[in-house]
Amino acid sequence: MQQTGVQKKKPRHRNRPRNKCNQVQSDQTDSAGAEEKPSSVVTTQEAEAGPGPDSDPIKLIQQLLRRKLLAKSAVPASKKHEPTGAPPEPATAKPSKQAKEDERKPRTPAVLPTSSAPEPVVPKPVAGNPAKQSKDVRGHEVNELLKCLGSRLQMGGGESPTAAMFSNLGKLFSQAPPSDVESSDDEAEYIEYIYKPRKYFMASLCNLCKADLCGRSSLPCARCGLSYYCSPSHMREDQDHRQLCYALRQAVDLSGHEMFYKCGAFSAEQFRSYRIVCIRQVEKEMNRPLSPTEQEVLLFPLICGDQKCREHRFKRLQLCGGCGEFASCRDKPDHRSPEHAKWCGAYRLFKAFVMFQAKFGRLEPSLPNRVLRELPMACCNSRQMMKKLSFNVVDECEYAALTQVSTGPLTAWFALKLCERLRNSELTLHLIGAEIEFEVDVLQKWELFLLHIMPALKCLNVVFVGPELNPNNISFEQLKKIKCCRLCRKAQRTVNYHFENNLYHDYCREPQFLQPDLVCFYNSGLYRSTGYALEDTWPDTIQASLNLKCPIVVTSYTKYEAPLDMAQFVGQSNRHLNIVLPPTTNPFSSEKPERNFISDNEAPFMFKNFYCFVVE
Repeated sequence: MQQTGVQKKKPRHRNRPRNKCNQVQSDQTDSAGAEEKPSSVVTTQEAEAGPGPDSDPIKLIQQLLRRKLLAKSAVPASKKHEPTGAPPEPATAKPSKQAKEDERKPRTPAVLPTSSAPEPVVPKPVAGNPAKQSKDVRGHEVNELLKCLGSRLQMGGGESPTAAMFSNLGKLFSQAPPSDVESSDDEAEYIEYIYKPRKYFMASLCNLCKADLCGRSSLPCARCGLSYYCSPSHMREDQDHRQLCYALRQAVDLSGHEMFYKCGAFSAEQFRSYRIVCIRQVEKEMNRPLSPTEQEVLLFPLICGDQKCREHRFKRLQLCGGCGEFASCRDKPDHRSPEHAKWCGAYRLFKAFVMFQAKFGRLEPSLPNRVLRELPMACCNSRQMMKKLSFNVVDECEYAALTQVSTGPLTAWFALKLCERLRNSELTLHLIGAEIEFEVDVLQKWELFLLHIMPALKCLNVVFVGPELNPNNISFEQLKKIKCCRLCRKAQRTVNYHFENNLYHDYCREPQFLQPDLVCFYNSGLYRSTGYALEDTWPDTIQASLNLKCPIVVTSYTKYEAPLDMAQFVGQSNRHLNIVLPPTTNPFSSEKPERNFISDNEAPFMFKNFYCFVVE
């Protein structure tokens, strides 16, 4: 800030585009201080009045440039360019970054979360091409000002420096104000979908601050007894729980007993149905659907793990000292199931994800950038592949998140390896029943974990097909703009993304149909009789995929589902199937745990692409 009577020296700005914005800020500061010295400011009216004894024509030009640069900051934010197809909720976005010239690091994409994720969000504009500016200086005013400047400066020949200066000055005023970011073809704007995870309920975490209660004296809610806190003050301050708590008490008073009273008489399937009934009763009391987080209070209560007991009274329970999520009766040591030992680590890892997301948001792992020159045929699992890509992740949570990102392309690579189809120069994948928050999440993964590890591959086509790909929630045209890394562009290697928002057997009859080299059914649950819109559409889809006579890989969440999916696939086949790989644990599955309600009596957690089989 400039003080009266003190001349502050302007800071030196290096000649680079970003400092144009800094120059504008400096000029604004100088303009504010110059109000105390009117003789140093040259206005349009003074210019039209004619030359003064001490006037400097260069200052006039500087004043014009200043006005031109400041025009950009005066444009309302609502008139800047925004991607189309955005939903109306607020969101967070990350700016795109250009990879350095001498590095192999791929471009870091901007974020485009959508309502397909558990919590809907919207994209913000990505830095790239400058936004269109409204004209802040009318054409006739500019012409008059240029004439005024011309009369004040000595005009020379057509090739003189003065004439050249005025020619460039005229071009400047006919264009938009300079931007602080210069764009090129390599920096064309693009966005990528990355979903925002929702909140989770866990009995071993404080329902307000998400502090870990394991090893501490947790306090159950004084009214419903189903949520837990680290202190009485946090119990009183938890406003979000009050409406649910009141409805839970209303449902208990209506039934005449506690929510999980004598549930030990139920079978595993009956207990699952009972919890759904409890949710419907509470929703009726609240006159609205419960959120997924609210549903988890009833879906995953803290009760005795013995299926013939299911004691619900907190004072009679003893909690696991490792995870705090498994309980057994204090006075009955035989209720401590030895099966919990193999799941305790998954409970701890899942809790670590929930705590991280509560504090910092989504955990986004670092991604490898190496482009292989030879096929990694010796790699038999995800860790070996990461080592081959010269990528080492020590943190357990970050590695699990990395496997969640990489499992889609690496499972496809694994199936192609088994079918000996890794040397194609062009490859087309069909992802059937694709989900926005899984297959489409972090689109860059299809380049990093498939194009980069297949040296002979020049063109990769990834076709996402499914009725749940809702174009109203996300702009597919914007997603298609994602570019490959600099090395792939230099080698003229490309990845093309296609989005088909319909059933697969309908897509097979469309004119834009692309013949696949591999068809992927990821976590589709083919054995279930109710699919999209409560209709069983899988038989038609399975027959359509078998008619293509190309390799097919099918994955499932659990060991229980894989044989059922296989039986459904074989039963719908009208030809002989070559079983390349029977239902087997997928060496490239995700290691990020997700809660399992479908078969929680056998496996409390499930993993993306955990089991798979391959047929031709």
